[in-house]
Amino acid sequence: LQGQYHKLVEGLTDAKDSGSSVTILYGSETGNAEEQAKNLLQDIRARGLKGTVSAMDDFEFDDLPSQKVLILVVSTCGLGEYPQNCKRTWMKMQSNDLPMTWLSGVKFAVFGLGDSTYAQFCVAAAGYDVRLGELGGQRLLQRGVGDDRDEDRYFTGWEAWLPELWTALGVPAVPLTREVPTPSYKVTVSPGKADSPPVADDDIIPPGAARLTLLTNQLLTPETKDYDRDIRHYEFEVKGTSVSYKTGDSLAVWPRNDAQL
Repeated sequence: LQGQYHKLVEGLTDAKDSGSSVTILYGSETGNAEEQAKNLLQDIRARGLKGTVSAMDDFEFDDLPSQKVLILVVSTCGLGEYPQNCKRTWMKMQSNDLPMTWLSGVKFAVFGLGDSTYAQFCVAAAGYDVRLGELGGQRLLQRGVGDDRDEDRYFTGWEAWLPELWTALGVPAVPLTREVPTPSYKVTVSPGKADSPPVADDDIIPPGAARLTLLTNQLLTPETKDYDRDIRHYEFEVKGTSVSYKTGDSLAVWPRNDAQL
């Protein structure tokens, strides 16, 4: 076992000197996998390694064989669907023109996010994990899974998988540095009063979003103390707006309460 472990981490000793030693790619539909991937990059950098992070389909497919270490964080959406920002990569990986040694120089690990109440639980992550191995990649550790039904949702599986990843990468379990992450947003303060704010609430709309009216709000889960999930059926008025919808689409919602509530 000791010999196998040294083979796994062979070549990682110069990771700190590599310009891009760890490549993290994510497939994310609602943002959970993307968030975990970006957090993972911060954790890796705090342990002395260098790396990059991006959506799979934003990464140059032909550059995959030249990566030293490849870590995928992938969600499964709908009834076993692959997220939109990794579908193109998945289709390219199915090509019969790719030799079984295409990724022979790549060490990889995969973590999947999903909901175990669905039959195709974490099927996207499983698909990538198997295919990377078929193409000659060297698996650093067993695939990790995060279940939205666990007590701490997918964080339960994530926190169990991370120590194994650090061991496989040969880096300390405890960060060497603790740097404050780069802010994702810039906050500006404008003078005003509660009854006359400088910007009206109705004017605050996230980029790419549209204001919609909620028509139906129906609770689908039992109203009992034994059931801790609140699952609802919503209907929105999209007529006369720029919003279109197809079956299987996901909707990101920035809710706003009635000012009188």
